[in-house]
Amino acid sequence: MSRLKITLLLLIIYTTVNVHAQKPGTTLSQQYQDVVINSGSYQGFKEIRQDKLDLFWKNISDTLNKERALLADAKAKLGSNDQAALSSKTELENARKELEQSKARVDQINLLGMYLEKGTYNMVMWGLVFLLGAGLAFAIYRSSSSLKEARYRTGLYNDLSEEFQKHKVNANEKEKKLARELQTERNRIAEMTGR
Repeated sequence: MSRLKITLLLLIIYTTVNVHAQKPGTTLSQQYQDVVINSGSYQGFKEIRQDKLDLFWKNISDTLNKERALLADAKAKLGSNDQAALSSKTELENARKELEQSKARVDQINLLGMYLEKGTYNMVMWGLVFLLGAGLAFAIYRSSSSLKEARYRTGLYNDLSEEFQKHKVNANEKEKKLARELQTERNRIAEMTGR
C-alpha cells in the first residue's frame, strides 16, 4: 500500500513533465491515466496489474534519473559559468588596476627617480627656468659692470702707456742732448788742453 502512495505522490509531482518513456509521445500523466483506465475493479477497489505498475514505476524512475542528470548538468554548467564569471571579474579587476596605474603614469612625470604630478612638475620646471634666467641676468649684469671696469682700466693703462712712451722719448731725447753737450764740452776741454 505504501508503494502505491509513493507512486501516486511522485505521479502528482511529475504530472506536468513531458518526458518520453516506453511509448514515444506519452507523458507520465497520460501513462497514469492509461494505467487507471485499464485497471479492473474488485469490490469497489481498483485493481492494477503488477506489470503495468512496474512499468509505470520504471518510467517514473527513468524520468527522475533523467531529471537528476539534467539537474546535475545544469549545476555543472552553472558552476562552470560561475567560475568563468569569477575569472572574468578577476580579469576585469586586474584590467581596472592596470588602467588606474596607466592613468597615474600618464598624469605623473618621473623626475630624478621621483614621480611628480604634472602641475607640480610644471611649477618646478618653471621655477628652475626663472631661477636660471635670474642667475643669467645677474651674471650678465656683473659681467657688463666688470667689462666697463675693464674698459676703464684698459683706458687708464693705455693713457699711462702713452704717457710713459712720451716720457721715454723725451728722456731719450734729453739723454742724447746731454750726451751731445757732454761731448761738446769734452771736445772744448780737449782743445784747451791741447790734446
